[in-house]
Amino acid sequence: MSDPTTTPAIVDYSSLGFVDNPFMSAAGSGARPQWLRLAANSATNRLLSATMRARERSCPVLVTMTEDVPEYYYRLAQNDFLSRSTSQPALGMMALNMPLDMMRLGRIRGTLAELAELVVAVDMPATLAAWYSTALEVSDPALPESSLVTEEQLAEAARLFADDPDAAVARYLAVDAAPVSSADMDVVVHEAYLRQIAQPVEVEKNEESIEVTPFDATGAGAMVPQHAEDGEVSEEEPSPDANVREYLLALARTRLSPVIARAIASFGQYGESLAAQELKITKAPRKTISALLRLMSGRWRNLIVIYDNFDAWPTLDQQTKMGVLASLVELRYLLAETGVMVVGVVEGTSPEIAEQFAAGEPVDWRMPELESLSKGAKDLDVTWVQAWLDAASLTGVSRVKVDGPELAPLVEAAEGDLFAFADMAEAAFRDAASRSADTIDAHAIVAGVTARREKAEG
Repeated sequence: MSDPTTTPAIVDYSSLGFVDNPFMSAAGSGARPQWLRLAANSATNRLLSATMRARERSCPVLVTMTEDVPEYYYRLAQNDFLSRSTSQPALGMMALNMPLDMMRLGRIRGTLAELAELVVAVDMPATLAAWYSTALEVSDPALPESSLVTEEQLAEAARLFADDPDAAVARYLAVDAAPVSSADMDVVVHEAYLRQIAQPVEVEKNEESIEVTPFDATGAGAMVPQHAEDGEVSEEEPSPDANVREYLLALARTRLSPVIARAIASFGQYGESLAAQELKITKAPRKTISALLRLMSGRWRNLIVIYDNFDAWPTLDQQTKMGVLASLVELRYLLAETGVMVVGVVEGTSPEIAEQFAAGEPVDWRMPELESLSKGAKDLDVTWVQAWLDAASLTGVSRVKVDGPELAPLVEAAEGDLFAFADMAEAAFRDAASRSADTIDAHAIVAGVTARREKAEG
């Protein structure tokens, strides 16, 4: 929503009881008018706070939209939500959008494919380090590989994963092998792709099997270690770091899944491209999704998957509808272990989905203020402003009221101008949050009034 080159420093609004600022800063506004930024910011806050409440309730989120509002406005809010999830680590959140047409890859496999691409793309070493830092806190003597390592070696590995994820991955998970040429890399990735597309698109839950593919600790198609002259295979004893690697992969194999361990091994040798492919090669996609989410939860407290774009729903036959709906219900419970499912529907277009998730945390994205604002309305509308305050509230109902004593000085100073009030309120909230204040106090009010004066003078 804002120009990334001028994005202000991230401020924690939780002390005020808000997920973020209810009002949009004028800084870095780019070409979008203020009314649009205010409305979209409110929609983003409404979804952000709802996902936090849904995480506590272990329930999905149902976002309701209307055909009266062009999709463009929803995409602005959704893109801002996805951007905040990656740019604000303090939220402890990672979000992913899954439109209906992605289910052409399989009703369950479509989600797995998107998660696989996401996890390897968003700093995979950091994700591995977060999980291993915790996994190594308690050794597992039942693993045969535990006899290869000492407590001191594991403690050293845990420290390195915590302090320098890239160095830890390079030291413990990479394979000491011949350099891989781009041509060889293409072959390896293509072979993995062929194994991936050979998997059945749909696998019913009762047909899922335990992964029985023999585990290759060096990754699919691994090169022969070059410790000796060409044509000779070294018989030297594995190094201590290689033994730690075997133990690390065994931990992933037993605590997560063989598929995850295979992908980690492939990442260590070949990098992101092969790791993403390996995550998709599974006979049990539901179990792999669950394991992948557990891996990701070591780094993020709340994993959000947004299912939307059900425009084609009315044209689907009944059997397809029931299959998609059943899969969404399955995915809802898979995601509930580590995060939240968000389902976005347009009123009246997919009633079966709306009914199925009606008990979830509701989010109203109908944006009733858009029509008037887009036509030039600028009067301070108490209903709109209170809705923006409620949208940003962690509880869904703001304890700060637009007609209450805290904001009264700003309402008076705005003289009925919505945008003047929004400018002052944004600055006041930002000032209070930057000081970890729990209310919009006199200092914040001064900051708000000063911001308006400086804008007028500038």
